[in-house]
Amino acid sequence: MEPLIISLLLSLSIPLTHALLINILKREGWHIKLMFLSFMIYAALDLIVKYLFYGQQDNFYIYIIVSFASTTFLNLFYLEAFSMVARGFSMRIITDIYINSHLDLDGITREYAQGKGVEWMLQKRLDGIKDLNLVNQDGQKIKLSSKKASLIVLFSRTFKKILLLGKGG
Repeated sequence: MEPLIISLLLSLSIPLTHALLINILKREGWHIKLMFLSFMIYAALDLIVKYLFYGQQDNFYIYIIVSFASTTFLNLFYLEAFSMVARGFSMRIITDIYINSHLDLDGITREYAQGKGVEWMLQKRLDGIKDLNLVNQDGQKIKLSSKKASLIVLFSRTFKKILLLGKGG
């Protein structure tokens, strides 16, 4: 259990390293490359720490397996969290363009999500966040409805600011 806890604690280095690299290098379009560099740094750090603590034990290979498994899981977790904050529904747009061979702007708006359209997507997202009690709708006005929603906004804005992502997503 201790090796797993060490891996979990060391995983905090992923967003810290990623944010640090982004803010030091300030290279437009390098967010993903720097994320993978952060993954490699975390994996190396995890292996080094495991070697320092457990390298002399006969069953050291078990600690290596724990390192690879936890590293893979935690990297994928961070990748998904980053993607949710940074990308939004961009990947669906790319998929729809591929499915339809090519689309103009009106075609993307109309054909989004297999012909359901962007308005459907927006309504589906609004219904989802209403069901989670994050927003209330009073006629045409929509506003935050809980402290949980405010915390999500705070997290998202802070994460985007640290990673220099801008307003998209």
